Amino acid sequence: MLLGRRTTEETFDLGDQLNIAAAFIPDGMFGKWAVSVSRYSRQHLFSLMKIATVLKDHRTRLVEARMSATAMGHLASSPEHVNEVLAEFEAGRSLTAKQIQAIVGGGNEKPDTDLPNLGGVAGLKANAQAKLKLGISEFTRKISSIIADIEAALVPALEGKRVLKGQLADKIERPARLARFQLENVATFVELNPNNSAASQVIGFPKGSKWREVTDLLWVLGGRDSWTREELAPWLQTGVLPLLAWSVGDGKDVSTDPESE
Repeated sequence: MLLGRRTTEETFDLGDQLNIAAAFIPDGMFGKWAVSVSRYSRQHLFSLMKIATVLKDHRTRLVEARMSATAMGHLASSPEHVNEVLAEFEAGRSLTAKQIQAIVGGGNEKPDTDLPNLGGVAGLKANAQAKLKLGISEFTRKISSIIADIEAALVPALEGKRVLKGQLADKIERPARLARFQLENVATFVELNPNNSAASQVIGFPKGSKWREVTDLLWVLGGRDSWTREELAPWLQTGVLPLLAWSVGDGKDVSTDPESE
């Protein structure tokens, strides 16, 4: 049985092999047998079988996108998101498995249409959880799109050409503004504006915190006049992309200081 890191094609092939084997092994014995002949857990092996079965109609596109087994596992549990995620890959915006999980997680459960009428603390929690799922999904989607647009704009820099600031700004200014609002909406509190008691204002993340850096960066990206007046490519590569990737990545620390690399 195939071991180690597999290509997308091999993931489907292994899932097909497991499905064929399952037909010849007595009920209740397949899981034990599969684990005995591989180094994988029962859950992972059944995930491979599900991928091969549920996603078979999308196999060609998934192979072309070089989708990982982990990412396909998320999609197999929520096949209604396959076309949406593949459209991102086919547009040149590669998503990580965690980003796909966030998108799928945000749309897996449709909000209860009666949520606005649920009272008490339980109703408040239900409304907050529904908002949180959707908000994180939308934020992840927006940041991933911005990252992809920046990476595409940096391609000419590899050949010594300049980054076209105007074209990039046209693509990411408005999404950056929206992403900042989405982040504040799901992760910060509000208070009365001391200068206008009829209005509220966001209580920002603490100064010096990583999330404060993200919100400040999104503010800058949301207005091209605030972009660096130095060479654009180095700023995008070392000051922008690492921080955006951190905000939708695995949460590990990242340095935006080029001398620390």
